[in-house]
Amino acid sequence: MAKFICPNCKKEYEKKTEDGYCNNQPECEYGLGWLTELSSTTPIEETAEANSPSPISFEREIGLCVLMMDGSYSMADPAFPSSDYPGNKYDLIARNSAAGIWSLKNLTHIDSAYIAFCVFAGKPIWIWTKSIKEIIDEFQNRQNFSDFIYETLEKKTLEPKATNINAALNLSYDIFQQYLEGNLKDFGGLTDFKPLEHQVVRQDDKGQEDFITIPNARTFIYTDGEHNVTAPIRNPFEQVEQSILMTAFIGEEEESSGIKQMKELAAICPKHSPSKGFFLFDDAERSQILKGLFRMASGASGFCPSCLLLDQSPPNEEASE
Repeated sequence: MAKFICPNCKKEYEKKTEDGYCNNQPECEYGLGWLTELSSTTPIEETAEANSPSPISFEREIGLCVLMMDGSYSMADPAFPSSDYPGNKYDLIARNSAAGIWSLKNLTHIDSAYIAFCVFAGKPIWIWTKSIKEIIDEFQNRQNFSDFIYETLEKKTLEPKATNINAALNLSYDIFQQYLEGNLKDFGGLTDFKPLEHQVVRQDDKGQEDFITIPNARTFIYTDGEHNVTAPIRNPFEQVEQSILMTAFIGEEEESSGIKQMKELAAICPKHSPSKGFFLFDDAERSQILKGLFRMASGASGFCPSCLLLDQSPPNEEASE
């Protein structure tokens, strides 16, 4: 029987995994290890070399997550008023986003995984672009990072009485386009890099499969309200062959225009079609997966709720600072 090997971490498998990728997380970053058949006469070293990208003398490959965070006034309201959840929505987001991003610190190549941190309400603003390594080095522990996110959302959001989804999407798309060009000249000045890419098996609603190459990038936007400016929502990510847009809604409203808007914007997952990259947080119990969502988005390792099940944090990671 043929064996398979991950060229990234060299783990061997008796049979190919369901999605074709190495599942040796956290040692091997999900999406980087496409399993290849291991010949009985081919040394492991040659297999790894044959499946590694050609070296580029002046470029390095990086991944990117654009985090577009809602900092509007309504985020200061209790997160789930019908429950005994103790914090407001700022606190909910700050704690879970910091925990999710911090949980990536033990992955390899954290100096090549970048986050473009943005906040929005009536007008979006880019705050910074940093690698996971730079975040860990600067903030030293998860609580410091959580405090920074909370303060930024509360104090640096522009026009906090409004919610302009269009403007937030357009800024996210501009950052994504500069990432694809290998030059984040307007968003941190990072240059001379190549967008990290990987192949995924895309399945349509008829069960047909094909291989597509997508950049190792995600945009994640959430809100607790709805688009409330005059112009209708236009999604610039629709023009990309495979949208990378993930969305979420936070709030207990059973019927909300905001829920419908965010769900329509979300990408269809290439691995689990027709599932979309939309997440609803309408009660305190569901908030338990928010950390994992931020981890998955920041690590650009999935799109939808089914992907999230494959990307859960290792046990006892919560205690690690």
